[in-house]
Parts: sequence; C-alpha cells; structure tokens
Amino acid sequence: MKEREMMRTEKKIQEILFISMSIIGITLLHYFTIASRWDIHDFYRRLYYIPIIVASFKFRLKGGVLSSLIISMLYTPHLLLYFGKINIEVLNQFLEIMMFIVIGTITGFLVESDFKKKKMLEIQIRKLTDLENYTQNILDSITNVFIAVDKNLMIQSMNKEGKKIFQLDGGIESRNLSSLFVEYDHVEKILNDVFKYNKKVLNMETQCISKDGKGVYVKLFAYPLRSTRDKVEGVVLVLEDISEIRKLESQVKRSEKLSAVGELALGIAHEIRNPLGIIKTISQTIHEDTDDEELEEGLEIIIHEIDRANSVIQSLLNFAKPNVYERKVQSIDGLLQDILLITKKYAQQNHVEMNYELQEDVKLFVDSEALKQAFVNIIFNAVQAMPKGGKLYISLFKEKNWVKISFEDTGIGIPQEKIEKIFEPFYTTKDTGTGLGLSITHRIIEEHKGYMGIDSVVGKGTKIDVYLPIAVEEGA
Repeated sequence: MKEREMMRTEKKIQEILFISMSIIGITLLHYFTIASRWDIHDFYRRLYYIPIIVASFKFRLKGGVLSSLIISMLYTPHLLLYFGKINIEVLNQFLEIMMFIVIGTITGFLVESDFKKKKMLEIQIRKLTDLENYTQNILDSITNVFIAVDKNLMIQSMNKEGKKIFQLDGGIESRNLSSLFVEYDHVEKILNDVFKYNKKVLNMETQCISKDGKGVYVKLFAYPLRSTRDKVEGVVLVLEDISEIRKLESQVKRSEKLSAVGELALGIAHEIRNPLGIIKTISQTIHEDTDDEELEEGLEIIIHEIDRANSVIQSLLNFAKPNVYERKVQSIDGLLQDILLITKKYAQQNHVEMNYELQEDVKLFVDSEALKQAFVNIIFNAVQAMPKGGKLYISLFKEKNWVKISFEDTGIGIPQEKIEKIFEPFYTTKDTGTGLGLSITHRIIEEHKGYMGIDSVVGKGTKIDVYLPIAVEEGA
C-alpha cells in the first residue's frame, strides 16, 4: 500500500515538472527571440496550449486554471516589453491571454466533470461488488447447499457448502444438474413444474452424488427465481444434508431391533435348551449301551448337532442378557496392546500382517474386558475377510471429545446394500458363524456411549471406526 502511494506521488511530481519546464521553456523562447520575428512569436504563443491542456487533464479544473494564470502572468511582461505601447496588436495579444484562461477553465471543468462521473461510477461498482460479496458470504456461511439454475437447468452459481459436498473446485457454471442427482429424471420433472406452474417445492427427499461416488441424502426445496420484471428466469435449489439424520434413524431402528431380538432370544433360548439337554442325555445313554455301529454313528451326529445348537443358544443368551460392567480408568493404548498379543498368532496363521499406529494415548472410564471382546470380534472378522492373507491397519487417534479406534483391512469388502445389515443379529456374509459377533460388539460400544461407523469398497477392503467419548473420571 505504501509503495503504491509512493509511486503515485512520484508520478505526480514528474507530471508537475513536465508542465513547469514546458511553460518555462516556451517563455524563455519568447524572451530570447527578437521582436521583429513576430511570426515565430505567434508559433511560440500557440505552444502554451500544450501545458494548459496537459495540466487540465492531469489535475482537472485546478490544473487548467492555475497553469493558464501562470502563463498569463509570464507572457504579459513580454508584450509590454516588446511593444512598449498599447495598440490593436497588443489588445489582440491580451485577448489571446484571455483565451488561455478560458481554454484552461473549460478543459479543466470538462475533465473535472468526467472525473466526478467516473468516481461516482467507481463508488457504485464498489457498492455493488461489496453487496455481491456480502450476499455471497451470507450464502457461504449457511450450512445448507444453495444452487441457482437457469431455464435449461444449467448451474449458474453454487455456495461454498455445495462445492464442499460435491467436491467441485471450479467450473461449476453451465454444468447440468444431472451430474448431481441419483434420481435426476424425477428431480427434472419437479423443477419443470416449478417453471410451468410457478410453484414452490418443499421437503422433497432425494439422493445426490458426491464426487467420490457416495450417495448423500438431502431434503430439497425449490423456489422460482424471478427477474425485476417478475418473470421466472430460473430456480433456486436449497439442499439440506440429512445423511447424519438417516444414520441416526438407522441406529435407533437397529437398537430397537436388537432389543426386541434380545428379549425374544432370551425367552426362546430357555425353552429350547431344556429339551435339547434331555435329547443329548438320552442319546449319550443309548450310545453307551448299543453295539450297532450305524446307530452309534447317527447318535454321534445328533450329539454333535445338539452341541452346536447349544453353542448358538449360549451366544443368544450372551447377547440377550443385560451386562453388568466393571468400569475403571483404562489406557486405550494398553488395552489395544493386550489385544494385539492375543490376536497376533491367529493373524499370522491366516497370513495377515497387523500394523498399529498410535497418535495419542487416552485414558477412559470403561470395562476393559467388554471392550476387548468387542475389538477382538472386529479383528477376527477382518482376518476372516482376507482368506488369501493381507494387511490389517489399526490406529488410535484423538478427535476433539472422542477417541477414534480404526480397523482397516485389505479384504474382499462388503457391497453397499449389505453394509446397513452387518450389525443386525444373525446376519453374516460367511458360510459359518451365528452372525452375532458384530451385533454384540455394537451393543458393547453403544453401552459405553459410543458409536460405530463403517466404510467398505468391494475388492479393496473395509474400514470400521469406533468412537468412544473421552471421560477420565468415574461418572463423567
């Protein structure tokens, strides 16, 4: 800023020097030229108009008037000196001097008037720019997405939140809305109705496509964009991101479902366990008393299947019974180190390499045994998702008021349509197992006031994030 001011001052000094030297130079030519060569004096006199006009354009009215007055004062003694008397020729010369002042005044006034108009225009442009920037700042400060489109549904502008969700860095103008919506045909019909019937659209739920290909659930509002003549020239779209609300709704539904299944399982497990115990006892008695090999083989199958059914029932009872946690302050890093020792051999047998990254250890008020069970379930699932071996990355981070424990494998991945179901009881993508492991894990994390997130790409792997609230004191 100071450099710019210095440059302007330097330029003004140069302009003043040019005008001053021009006036002095022309005046000296007059005084040092003999009086008999009046034709040359006429030429020199007309040269005075150059510094007058330059001064008028550079310094406006002040420059024009001041330069013409200085020239008049310098030129008048020359007339009296060379003519020595007043006659018609001298009067003509004095009229010429008056013309200097008139030309300087008129030119300066016109330039001054033009300068004021330009200043007013600059002020108006600055006000409009400030208003536009202020409006854009308001739109960028709002967490909803604002999109303006023309009659051809081509994007004309988008606020900062929209660019963030759709990960658009630039070149949004003249981009079609079809690249943003999953059900574009339905959205297009709705927006055409806005044009046709001049109506608003409120609370329409749909799904957008982010740049990474993930679906973003939004609530859409559409309003006609009118011109100053009250003609509809486009549509303003307001998109409210409801993805987190959908996740919360899904978690609530899952919790309700788990609670209902738990109560049902508890009742059924007791009713089934007793008859199975009787069947197993009778089968063992018959197996001990018979010598028939074929019968013995059949009884062994019955006993094995009863044991397997009892294993499932025990899992159901473990899942359904309310837990009584023995909480204490526990280092999460220490807990994970213990789990790595427990699961290391199992991972090596399945050709899985485990890598652990610690950013910052945090102590939480938790039941260490319950969390060990939860984390071991996740690790076992990850290892089983890599039948040909692979890598499992475990990391411990602190994010604001949460501890984040991430488990990322390089396994077969889970299709998007199945991700929503993996925490449901009895749902499994494996050929064996009860499908209760991750359900129990989910319940343990929720009972510790935490939550879980999952992201998976088929063929690349799965990442499970466990978030636990930071609380270092009992009852916090």
